[in-house]
Amino acid sequence: MTATPVTNPTWYAQIRDMFTSVDRAHMARQGLDLASYDAVMNHAGDIYQQVAAGNMPPGNPWPADWVGTFLNWMNNGYPKGVPVTQASQADFAARSLFSTAAPAGRMRKDITTLSSNELEQLKKAFSAIKALDPADPNSYFVQAGYHWFPAPNTYCMHHVPGYNPWHRAYLVSFENALRSVPGCENVTLPYWDITTPFPDVLKSPPFDQYVLPKTIGADFPEGYVTTRFDYDTIAQNLIDNGVTDDVNRAMSKTDWEDFHGYWSGASHNTIIAAHDSGHDSIGPTMQQQEVAAFDPVFWFFHCNWDRLFWEWQKKMLATDLQGLLTTINEATDPISFQIFNDSALEVLNPFTHSALELNTLAIIDSAGQLDIDYEPPAEASNVDFLPKTQRTLAANKQFTVETDRVNVRVSGINRLKIPGSFRVHLQKDGKTIASRALFQPVEVQSCANCVSNAMAQFDFELPMADIAGGKLSVWVEPVDKTFVGDRFPQKLMGNPVIDVHLLLQTE
Repeated sequence: MTATPVTNPTWYAQIRDMFTSVDRAHMARQGLDLASYDAVMNHAGDIYQQVAAGNMPPGNPWPADWVGTFLNWMNNGYPKGVPVTQASQADFAARSLFSTAAPAGRMRKDITTLSSNELEQLKKAFSAIKALDPADPNSYFVQAGYHWFPAPNTYCMHHVPGYNPWHRAYLVSFENALRSVPGCENVTLPYWDITTPFPDVLKSPPFDQYVLPKTIGADFPEGYVTTRFDYDTIAQNLIDNGVTDDVNRAMSKTDWEDFHGYWSGASHNTIIAAHDSGHDSIGPTMQQQEVAAFDPVFWFFHCNWDRLFWEWQKKMLATDLQGLLTTINEATDPISFQIFNDSALEVLNPFTHSALELNTLAIIDSAGQLDIDYEPPAEASNVDFLPKTQRTLAANKQFTVETDRVNVRVSGINRLKIPGSFRVHLQKDGKTIASRALFQPVEVQSCANCVSNAMAQFDFELPMADIAGGKLSVWVEPVDKTFVGDRFPQKLMGNPVIDVHLLLQTE
């Protein structure tokens, strides 16, 4: 406990940790969620009067320095800040922030760091489940099919708040299938750090391809073989699609919606954008949502996205429910808040109603609940938090204007009009200066997630110099060019618009 009030407290460093789960439950009955930044900010005056009078929390009033710290936060304009990084700095830790649990039993590693024995065990497990009867629940065919085909079991979540929770549960299911192979009970799924070159080990059996043992659709008959671009093309695509930039940008964010991107007004240039552009870069199989999971690289690719989600959670001290909720803006992103608070929305089919019994709550603490953790990548990269930037903000906020960078947004694209995945290219004087992709099925109108998020946007955060002094234009390139060629007509997709904003920095 600190002896004097903190002069410059912030939400993430001090304020959110002044409320216990008991406090939260008590006030929730009165319609106030103390895990919500907006709720606490909007009711700060009421909260202050109660804690200053010693009325709250019931039976456990705050000491004077806590009360003074809360008042300083109010007077300073309710800054969000960043989390503390050392346990000794957590003077206001009313909840358990720093885990003292034993190391996780399942330690997932960078695939380039596996020992020869670990690699042989992994190959054995992959080969074994690929050889299983396609009706076997542990078969590669069944596990990969959960992602989309064979219909009608279209479970996968993309471009919605459940994206990361669902895929975390999915990886557990697949890893369990690998561990069902006799002699492979301790196998863990490694990851490919997508900011590094395509691993050589994934270029040869059993990780190079998969042959469908039965027909799953008109375009994917029995004997269909998964395919990829050549590896030099993959490397160039990852650069052209800005995947590393989007990963690093995501890891610099403090708020849930900014880390994920895409919905609730958040810029679409962080984790989900990196994921989509990563799929597009590897193709052709990985470009098609219907069959992407049948390409063996899918599992190492997605293991990396889960690693990044977990690393972000640890950076944000968001490895428990209350910590995670403090990163979600309930006012602007209520659905994200609800998937962890409403039992009907916590479901992650088919993993909730199977033996796994995994829902959005059960996947929050990867190490503590799932017994899964990650070793750092071979080429470790630590991205610092950056001040929050926005295109627009409330007029009562103080801000500075970044004059050297801009956000170029392409919005109003009706993705339901475009069959399959597609790329959006931003051009200056007819030359492409930035590209991003969106990952979706060909039968997009049969995808419930797609229909509920029909209008897509793309954000390009660029140096001012990159766009100044020239004419900007946009063209949309579908992956499947059999319908309209390589340029999708803008009138057919809803006449999208482009706008350019300077970025506003609030802290």
